[in-house]
Amino acid sequence: MARVTLGDIASKLNVSKNTVSKALRGAAGVSDSLRKDIIKVAKDMGYEKTNSNSLISNITVLCRKTFLADVTFWPQVLYGINHYAGNNNIKLSIEGIDESKEESLEITSSIGGHLNEGFIIVGTISDALLKKIKDANNPMVVVDHFSEEIECDYINSSNKIGIYKSIKHLYENGHRNIGFISNCISAYSFIERFEAYTKYMKEFGLPIDEDFIWLEASYYDTQYLKDRIKSTKRKENFPTAWICVNDTTAIIFMKALTDMNIMVPNDASVIGFDNISELLYPGLTTVDVPKQAMGERAVEMLIERIKNPDKPYESICLNTQLIVRDSVKNIL
Repeated sequence: MARVTLGDIASKLNVSKNTVSKALRGAAGVSDSLRKDIIKVAKDMGYEKTNSNSLISNITVLCRKTFLADVTFWPQVLYGINHYAGNNNIKLSIEGIDESKEESLEITSSIGGHLNEGFIIVGTISDALLKKIKDANNPMVVVDHFSEEIECDYINSSNKIGIYKSIKHLYENGHRNIGFISNCISAYSFIERFEAYTKYMKEFGLPIDEDFIWLEASYYDTQYLKDRIKSTKRKENFPTAWICVNDTTAIIFMKALTDMNIMVPNDASVIGFDNISELLYPGLTTVDVPKQAMGERAVEMLIERIKNPDKPYESICLNTQLIVRDSVKNIL
């Protein structure tokens, strides 16, 4: 009797092989009802999943300790990693490291020495540590970070497209003076978002005023933002709209505005980035980053790298989408 394939199951249900694959490995992008139908049909047809990952038993997720303390963005990335690994019978070791100790970290002794398996590096990390991992012949995939100096597999979200869509949305709603707010964290994604802001502001023919580019906001208090608002709000070209480097910054900024009796969106429009909260009032217009999908794809890429160590390196960029809520006012 011929072996049942993913294509056989797909034909039976009139869906794609990719959808069947996602359902059977527990990946995102398939509804619960369809997943149940696919699993039932696969069982009824006698489908046997080949354990092509049987030689991969343990991978290590490595990130800075500050990321592990985050309760917004990173948990969803880590959930995606854990979800995909669990569905492939792969155990995870999660290691948080101190930024100040990255250059002195001994890979084999400090991180368990899983040299025959691999690493998923999550978020910003030093080139020195990336080089050390690579030089020890460890397969690795880097998530939400990029270095020109280190050749390896990368997966990021499209920061540039997200900022472009944000500026386009504001422009279409009549905004011409648009400020930008970031913080002192030197994350790759933050740098790329700011570079995209300057690029697309110019492409839309919009003015860039350094008085309204604020790059030292804090996650923990509003004073810096209040001081900047107070010193610039009487200027004739004070922005009618602002793009924040992420949602956490946008939330802090909206609080600072409210404390100074500047109402969102009536007095100022705000767009965030990352889509970490749907519970704000007014609802925050933001850019959705496929956080769980990034984690899942990272494991998939690492498995492919372990199986095919000589294949060309990949740098994958997942699409971002603008989520329109209530924090932008049409001023046309």
